[in-house]
Amino acid sequence: MPELPEVETIIRGLRPTADGATIEAVTILRADVIHAGRSAIRAALPGRRIQSLGREGKRILFNIDSGALLVIHLGMSGRLTLEPTDAPLAKHTHFRIGLKDSVNEIRFRDPRRFGGVWFFPTAADAAQSGIKPLGPDALTIRVPVLRELARRKRQIKALLLDQYAISGLGNIYCDEALFSSHIHPLTPATALSESQIRNLACSIRKTLNASLNSGGSTLMDYRTADGNEGRFQRLFRVYDREGEPCRRCGKIIERIIAAGRSTHFCPKCQRL
Repeated sequence: MPELPEVETIIRGLRPTADGATIEAVTILRADVIHAGRSAIRAALPGRRIQSLGREGKRILFNIDSGALLVIHLGMSGRLTLEPTDAPLAKHTHFRIGLKDSVNEIRFRDPRRFGGVWFFPTAADAAQSGIKPLGPDALTIRVPVLRELARRKRQIKALLLDQYAISGLGNIYCDEALFSSHIHPLTPATALSESQIRNLACSIRKTLNASLNSGGSTLMDYRTADGNEGRFQRLFRVYDREGEPCRRCGKIIERIIAAGRSTHFCPKCQRL
């Protein structure tokens, strides 16, 4: 599933073309990927300008000059790419945004359809939609915020995965950040020392930025806005490395289930 670095990489790739662009047409190729505003989206968006692209956690936000909001979530297999308007449509392309005076368009494809599109004509519609606001953004998480979150009686891996506690992290970057900060994934959040909290906040930011610098991680479906694979998977230190030696100490990486998710860690570097 695309996490914060993958979503942010896509947004940064789209911005030079999309920011300030006028929407010429909207094409819905599969109606059930539009989870809100299906009846309004075709008429409301053409002729409007994309004021800016933004992000909330793993959500991609198109801020429209009318005050409307278009939200796209990639789910597990979604891609949001910029492609020539005359390029053949890839299978499972469900939604297209044509841009005025551009040879390219924005395409959303999602084979497994765990993602989707939400359209809200006004900010009030978005607020009343039932879509909950997310927690503080992991890319800018600070020690005081993480210290307050660590008061909760939960395993640290479960806490970091909770998008309403801290937004943007998924399985990959939880495992990598916990390894970097020498914290076992089953550690109760309330048991973290002040130094561990400081190290973890720093490790989260550093891990996410390192992935951003590598264009994110491609394990299967993820692609950047221009269709390229990410490269951070080559730098994984624990994630998806069960049975391989730790790059730090040489001990064999183990896998357990934590917070209902497959979890990778080094038993020597991350003692419980």
